[in-house]
Amino acid sequence: MTETPTPRCDPGFVKLHVPDLEAAIGWFEAVFGWSHGQVLDLADFRQVALSAPGNPFDVILRCWKDGKPRDIGNGWGPLGVRTDNLEAVLGRALDRGAAVVKEPTSAGAVTFSIVQTPDGHEIELIQQGT
Repeated sequence: MTETPTPRCDPGFVKLHVPDLEAAIGWFEAVFGWSHGQVLDLADFRQVALSAPGNPFDVILRCWKDGKPRDIGNGWGPLGVRTDNLEAVLGRALDRGAAVVKEPTSAGAVTFSIVQTPDGHEIELIQQGT
């Protein structure tokens, strides 16, 4: 019996539910410099894909049109964002309403910090050492 090779499977996106789509887009653009691409506008929701230049991985922001709040839950970890200047990105996030969950911490060759966006999503900022 011949075994079929495993197909290529790359991570493609993560989806975050937000109450105010335009405000969330503005926050991610201002803090990380991401731009938005594909927009999906259906009867129940509107969503926008954001990505960093040259990176095919998207962060999709979705806003439900019914206005009901969505519980973020606790069954997942923070969204990881790599940066070459953690201090600058942390400052930009805080200037735009983020809250520090974990102060910058060194762990070997990595420095990281966790912030909470104005919508309550946790983002782990990671700077690789040299």
